[in-house]
Amino acid sequence: PTAGCFTINPRLQRWFATFAVGLPGSTSLLTIYQTFLDGHLHSFSDEIKGQSTNLIKAALGLHNNVSSTFRKTAINFHYEFNIRHISNVF
Repeated sequence: PTAGCFTINPRLQRWFATFAVGLPGSTSLLTIYQTFLDGHLHSFSDEIKGQSTNLIKAALGLHNNVSSTFRKTAINFHYEFNIRHISNVF
């Protein structure tokens, strides 16, 4: 079969479910990663701790730029950027 053109037997398909969950908003992501990064930076100086918000905003901005530039298509199906990729930064 060609890409995206196949059928699944309904008797097999009834055992599976698909759930789609969207990416959280930028405020939620900032809060989530701020919590993680503040935990990692608790023993650093206040000057270093103060840069955590800027670091997170830069990582989220880079992720948004990459996601919008490299769009997922039938040819480039591997262009999938999700929250796991942001988590690898922290």
